[in-house]
Amino acid sequence: MATSVIQGFATSEGTERFRDRFPEISAEFNRLGRTGLFCAPVGFGTYRCDYRIAEHQAALAKAIRMGVNLIDTSANYTNGNAERMIGERMLAMILSTEIKRDEIIIVSKGGYIQGENYERIAAIVGDDTDLEAGSEMNELVRYAKGLWHSIHPDFLEDQITRSLERLGLETIDVYLLHNPEYYIQWAIKDRMPEDEAREIYESRIQKAFAHLETEVESGRIKWYGISSNTFPKPEEAVDRTSLEKIFKASEESGRSHFGVIQFPMNLYERGGLLEKNQEKSSKSVTEFAREHDLGMLINRPLNAFGNKQLIRLADYPTREYPPVQEIADLVHDLKLQEEEFKNGALKDISLSPEAYEAVKKLLSVGEALEGKWDKLPTLDEWRDLLYSVFKPRLQYAFDLLREAAKATPNVFTPLSDYAESMDGLMEHITNYYTSLASERSQQIHDVIDEALPLQYHELSLSQKSILLLRSVEGISSVLVGMRSDDYVDDVIYGLQARRIEEVEDIWKRIDLT
Repeated sequence: MATSVIQGFATSEGTERFRDRFPEISAEFNRLGRTGLFCAPVGFGTYRCDYRIAEHQAALAKAIRMGVNLIDTSANYTNGNAERMIGERMLAMILSTEIKRDEIIIVSKGGYIQGENYERIAAIVGDDTDLEAGSEMNELVRYAKGLWHSIHPDFLEDQITRSLERLGLETIDVYLLHNPEYYIQWAIKDRMPEDEAREIYESRIQKAFAHLETEVESGRIKWYGISSNTFPKPEEAVDRTSLEKIFKASEESGRSHFGVIQFPMNLYERGGLLEKNQEKSSKSVTEFAREHDLGMLINRPLNAFGNKQLIRLADYPTREYPPVQEIADLVHDLKLQEEEFKNGALKDISLSPEAYEAVKKLLSVGEALEGKWDKLPTLDEWRDLLYSVFKPRLQYAFDLLREAAKATPNVFTPLSDYAESMDGLMEHITNYYTSLASERSQQIHDVIDEALPLQYHELSLSQKSILLLRSVEGISSVLVGMRSDDYVDDVIYGLQARRIEEVEDIWKRIDLT
């Protein structure tokens, strides 16, 4: 874990030097708005990265070696472990002289109260504690159990201190308020009048900006801004974060280091480019930001919310799987195996009453899947169910039974048969959803290719999706969660395709609804 403080910060000269080391993609680099920094057209997003996972560490190092010099993180990403990963990798690469501090742009964010933050603050403040008006704790947004939010100056000061320690840095290059719209969403849910909620929301942002200016003066950050999911929303949306209002108020107050915004955009969620929600519905967020020289970072380029589901904009292989009715029969057979085991062999095992009841409850996958196994909307939701629910539950049940089963043949055999049936069924269902994902990806390819010039048709779906984003004038960098070597290769090799001219017309022609 990084403990040494890395001196310095990203500079125009340093980032230009880094850019020039990669002539094959240097023409694709962009200026990060008024910061004057040069950044790769794709940034390394660390949303699910953890310093304890070697593959994540290796992927970050590889991305930097292939020309990525913008790294995006947040205090709440894997409970601070994403920041720790960046600190470790940065320190190692600086000590080995592979990079210099002034070449790498570090973006971090604050606002979420989850994990360690939540436990620490919840120990001080209960759900119903009434606190003095104006205090840090009084301005907590108690959004949900385990999820609070704050952009109070005292909280931000603490969060910047903790982020700097985890990152091992002297200075964070860009610090963003992380989804401050949680306040207005909570206030409206709490039946506050809309006008009052919006007024308080915007005043809290201005108070946060005033504090961040002091952080710039102290040298702990260089630039600041906002990451908001609601920047692209229609003008009438209650929880929209108005870039126009925030920018103008900041200019009037002389807060000159508001320089970067971040928001989601992808082939399904196109509001950032096409929704006219600034200056009396005359300009989009991207137009307004471009005119005022604000750096733009795009998140969720490949994880789209469309047609009321999460859609992954990536290619998938076609897998063989048995007929649907045969898989349904295997699900039913698994349910019968579970019932037979629980009514027979399980009763011969010496377990505590608690363990016995736990095993009975855990060995119910067939029952849970029957009639429902093919009703999930996406492969990702199936994988989440498989790896977050079924596999951990089954592992725990097998751990409880393993030693007893070894000594009892009439238990070991049916348990082994059940495990084999389970593995086969899970593979069939995974292949079923993978093939559906492959079909949908090909349909998306077909729609995109009708609008794209022929020279781009051979790109992967993720490469096309990123290309369409990085071709939009003013977008500084597209943030991608490149957590494996293969993922880094796909993204970086895609940069060899030169950006598309007059891309907004192509965006208008692509309709995936």
